[in-house]
Amino acid sequence: MTDNTDDKHLDSPTNTQSENSSDEIILTTNTDPINQIQETEDMEVHKHPHHVTHKKKWGEYLLEFFMLFLAVFLGFIAENQREHIVEHQREKKFARRLLSDLRQDSIFFQTGIKLLEERQKAHNRFLKIMTDPVQATDSAVMRGFVPLLRGPSNEFTTATYSQMKTSGSLRYIGNDNLTTSLQEYYDVLLAKASDSEGADKFFGDYIIPYMIKHFRFQDFKSSDGSSPRTKLLDRSAESDQELINIMGVWSSNCDTRLDLQRPAQKQMLELIKLIKKEYHLE
Repeated sequence: MTDNTDDKHLDSPTNTQSENSSDEIILTTNTDPINQIQETEDMEVHKHPHHVTHKKKWGEYLLEFFMLFLAVFLGFIAENQREHIVEHQREKKFARRLLSDLRQDSIFFQTGIKLLEERQKAHNRFLKIMTDPVQATDSAVMRGFVPLLRGPSNEFTTATYSQMKTSGSLRYIGNDNLTTSLQEYYDVLLAKASDSEGADKFFGDYIIPYMIKHFRFQDFKSSDGSSPRTKLLDRSAESDQELINIMGVWSSNCDTRLDLQRPAQKQMLELIKLIKKEYHLE
């Protein structure tokens, strides 16, 4: 009896149900990790649209190209603007220096032209003395002659323009009319007005030899400051005429220098006005 009971117990539905439940648990346990891995992979695919296997649309390439082009273009504009500001600062710096040089030239023109005009008047007085029917005394000749030796110096200031010309900095000046006026003033008008080589050569070749031959050095200035009694050496009608001729040529040179300096002075004054107006300088 006991054995039958045990067999029945073993074959009972309760045991069968327990076994089935265990199998379902094992199956469920073994199935869940696979589903989780699959879900994780799906999430990663959706989370990373630029995966190596992801193909870009042509619109994305176009957008990237446009952004790159815009960055380069804006960088170029910024650099160009920076260079423009630097060049404008240099331009104004050179303008100030040019204005300073021109103002210095203005002083030289005023004093130089005034001195040349006075020398013209002195020559007229000298010529009157030398051509008077009554022969002038030696002292009168000396008084008329000495003022003719005075002449202006050509100390014009060209340092800034020369530097700009040799270094290519004239390109900083944006006003073409101003550049043309500067070139006309410095390269043409002032170059001619300051050329004193011919006058210096004439003075050395003719005036000094005549003075050495006919004048006494001590007559130009006495040791005590008084006016000495002048005596010309080997004076004759021929030597007087020679002196008239020499100083006549010297006076003609004075006229030529005036004719050259007056236009240069006028151009210089126009340049000062133009630079002050262009760069708002005073």
